[in-house]
Amino acid sequence: MTGHDRAAHRVTRSPKSPAHRGPWTACLLLLQAALVAALLPGCSEPAPQARCDWMKKSVHPAEGQPRGQTLILVDMSSSARGSTPASGGFDHARFVEKRAGTWLADVATVSVAAFGGDSNDIRWIARDWAVRPEDGGNETNKTRRRDAVPHCVSLAVTDAQATVPDRGGSDVLGAMTEAGGALADVEGTRRLIVLTDGLPTTGCADLRDAGFEGDLEIDAIVRRCQAAEDVTRGSLASVRTVLAGVGRTAREEPQASNAQTHWLGRLWARLCAAAHQDTARSEDCTVAPVTGSEPLSQKASVRRPRDPEIAFPHRTYKEVGARALFNTDSSALLREAQPELKRIAVELRHMSGIKVRVLGYVDPRGGSANNRRLSQARADAVRAELERLGVKGVTAVGKGVADGCPGAGALGKEQKLQCDRRVDIVVVR
Repeated sequence: MTGHDRAAHRVTRSPKSPAHRGPWTACLLLLQAALVAALLPGCSEPAPQARCDWMKKSVHPAEGQPRGQTLILVDMSSSARGSTPASGGFDHARFVEKRAGTWLADVATVSVAAFGGDSNDIRWIARDWAVRPEDGGNETNKTRRRDAVPHCVSLAVTDAQATVPDRGGSDVLGAMTEAGGALADVEGTRRLIVLTDGLPTTGCADLRDAGFEGDLEIDAIVRRCQAAEDVTRGSLASVRTVLAGVGRTAREEPQASNAQTHWLGRLWARLCAAAHQDTARSEDCTVAPVTGSEPLSQKASVRRPRDPEIAFPHRTYKEVGARALFNTDSSALLREAQPELKRIAVELRHMSGIKVRVLGYVDPRGGSANNRRLSQARADAVRAELERLGVKGVTAVGKGVADGCPGAGALGKEQKLQCDRRVDIVVVR
């Protein structure tokens, strides 16, 4: 029985009707019944979708109110979402709900769209939804509406995750460019949130043949996209851009290693900066890590076209401290290096279907030209020794100064320098 039914039940079962209690009593009871009837609709809990209907109305911000927009792009490719219900990907809806308050604090509207392998395949789920209740009206209802905004946006993201593309593939940069065009005429803060695994298989940033290693490859991809004008035809200048979920693929899809995920993050930071016409401020491009593992909801776990395959090269790193191989500023192998390199060579000779690369590094204390020469000479020396010991098809690359050391946070200054002077023997299957 509802609250309204109970109130009516109590009145009809009273010993005397209002007419028999005198005029003042009768008036008070009628007034009470009118107030209950007026207040109950505001106290009832509407269905989740109904709570969001007010956001779909056109909005005209009052003077002094924010006028910007946040646009959320959702990658609907099979690599990010899974090609079957059993291979669901990361559920970005909960991730968005937790951060919506920050992303919507300085804007008037929010839009949500899904994208696939064609930059023109943009599916609008929410377009120009208001994020602030209009002034006036019931304050309790306004508070409820305001509190429901993050959940309403997450529902739109859930719908975007359930959207099926026309064909397999993903054009992340193309979708970002289209989004930049959609935001071009927006006044105030312009923000773009891209929920993607960062693995395009179409467009200039196609990663199907990527090695996922080193800045030289990143430089080549950025130059290719700049030459194709894919990062300038829809300007992202002054659009605060966040890419979230890079490297996080669906459960049954190929998985990136930590090193490959780190490489993808650097690639998208560079592509984002280029899309801002190299004028990006630090807050304009963010590659946000997605931690934890939220299962994809059943609604979003649908069958969809498979993407062209991106094969992450499987690498094994065999780190050898350069101190055990070379004297300071020298590329001549020490006699003490022979047992370790021989052990590695025996192991490599028993592996089939592999490629071996030797990466040489130096610490940052030398000059830049000498760093590159010395790191290459050391890599060449190790390559020559491995080949002498029977390892076939070894290549060598001098990387110069190391761009980081595994576990550096726990190392002292001298330990970090020793780690920077290392040689990595990379086994690619």
